[in-house]
Amino acid sequence: MNIFFKQSNLLVVYLLAALLIFGVSGYMLIEGWTFVEALYMTVITMATIGFSEVRPLSTEGRIFTLALIVFGVIIATYSISKVIELFTSAELQGQLRERRRRKALAQITQHCIICGFGRMGRSLANEMKARSAPFIVIDQSGEVIEKCHHLGLPAILGNAADERVLREAGIERASSLVAAANSDAENVFIVLTAKSMRSDLHVIARCNSEASIPKLERAGAGTVISPYAIAGRRVAQLLTHPNVTSFLDGVLEFGGEQMRLEEFVISPNSSLAGLTLREAQLNVTVLAVSHPEQTRLAHPNSDTKLLPGAAIIVMGIDVELNNLAQLVKS
Repeated sequence: MNIFFKQSNLLVVYLLAALLIFGVSGYMLIEGWTFVEALYMTVITMATIGFSEVRPLSTEGRIFTLALIVFGVIIATYSISKVIELFTSAELQGQLRERRRRKALAQITQHCIICGFGRMGRSLANEMKARSAPFIVIDQSGEVIEKCHHLGLPAILGNAADERVLREAGIERASSLVAAANSDAENVFIVLTAKSMRSDLHVIARCNSEASIPKLERAGAGTVISPYAIAGRRVAQLLTHPNVTSFLDGVLEFGGEQMRLEEFVISPNSSLAGLTLREAQLNVTVLAVSHPEQTRLAHPNSDTKLLPGAAIIVMGIDVELNNLAQLVKS
């Protein structure tokens, strides 16, 4: 850490080295001792340990020893004060906190990288946190990153279009990335960089203009979302079908005993693998089943098989969904 190389801290090293050379040279010249004897006497004198002298000291040697003790105490006091200042400094504490954060970030896997902590990024982070889903935020504003840290959200300061920053965010371990910057051009660069590093990464991009949709798709975004278009459809739904919207809000609400939607993937080791929906006797409503390399079955029937790797979309309450989460894995 560069804090250790501040001039004031280097001064401590210089003073101690100078005092050591001064003491060794003095004893060798005044008392005629060997280097080892002079070094030993200098160290125990500087440390004020109080061991007996190597040999009886002359008057000049005693005066020299007194001077060495005085200078040693002064330098030792100064050194201790600088060490205390070092370990209590805000800069060092900040560096230690940053090291702990980086260590914590390195342990996050199968997470979503949220690029941009604007209105969409904040909303997404809150939803991910509510669902206990892992994520890491990237933003270029130091103030925003400090706010994330204050809220206990894992975050990195930097440009999400920078490979180094994406690597620090663990793109190799990530399951998805959301380009949620305010600028469409910036989102294009983010998507291009991310896909160049991980061609298999699931990327979702936000766009402000419909003209940017094909650009983001060509850059590699699997899904492009326009918040304004979604908001328009939402308002139209509220106006034309208010009861349907109210029902869906209840289904999609997270927490409590509300009915909610969830998606699960059948593991090859799952006891459900190979069974039909009739045989599985799931205590949830299965809305859709998507088999690997097949089109989604929007209306599965009781004879639909749950093949390994199949994704199922179900509706149920928390207890039922938690039980199903265990079944699809083992």
